[in-house]
Amino acid sequence: MASKEQQLRWLQEGRGQGRLHSYKPFLNVRDNKSLTERSSRVYGYKTQRTHHLFSDLELALFLALDRIQEVEDIREQIPLDLTTTLQIAEDLKIQHPIEKNVHQILTSTFFVVNNSPLKPPCFVIKAIKSAHLDQKKTIAQLELERRYWDEQQVPWFVVTEKEISPTAIENIKWLYPLNRATDDIHIFSKIDFYQSHFLQKPELTLIELSKYLDTQYSMETGVSLLEIRELLAQRYFLFDISKSYRKIRGRDIEIGNIQHLEKLKNVSG
Repeated sequence: MASKEQQLRWLQEGRGQGRLHSYKPFLNVRDNKSLTERSSRVYGYKTQRTHHLFSDLELALFLALDRIQEVEDIREQIPLDLTTTLQIAEDLKIQHPIEKNVHQILTSTFFVVNNSPLKPPCFVIKAIKSAHLDQKKTIAQLELERRYWDEQQVPWFVVTEKEISPTAIENIKWLYPLNRATDDIHIFSKIDFYQSHFLQKPELTLIELSKYLDTQYSMETGVSLLEIRELLAQRYFLFDISKSYRKIRGRDIEIGNIQHLEKLKNVSG
């Protein structure tokens, strides 16, 4: 819940405006105190900025979108014009979201810009748990959102966890407890070390390679796998999130944009 003053201030700050690295989400992880699910701040390679995601479902969708070649821009937590949604609610004779007598600005999860000639130039995704689709309040809010984007002539889609690969969710649960900022002064040497071994032993799975490295370099059991997980979670290394981490081999790992990651980390503190 945000006060009228907060919402006005956020709009004046330029939230919900811009594109690529200049875009500011209307809501961020710090603002959203009512979160009941795990939130993430994740670097986006297409936008070269930090994205604010409020659930594992949002994270899974974002990681999938960020790998699609035709996707040019991903804007999360995008606000809907309040005057327009109030009018739609009046026309539909349904209650507009309101907290403590303050009308709340609605947000869509993702606004996606696409350059594929076979798909629309932009579309919107609402990520929501399937269990919430039985709630009357949620249904009314979704209809408001659908009508809003229909008026804008922008395709709008609802996506639940049922449309997401269980493997992707499993990967996220494995990786993202380690998605945290670190001040590891050895980060570049670790990247070089593991990258060289991915190239030397491309057929080994991550688990097989980790066991080999632990033995070869007299590390404690599990140390190399933990470090690889950290590098993957922080996106120094990339892999196809739809493929189980248990089956990932050295040849499947790509190196991320290290310079942009370090620059972003230094700016965000």
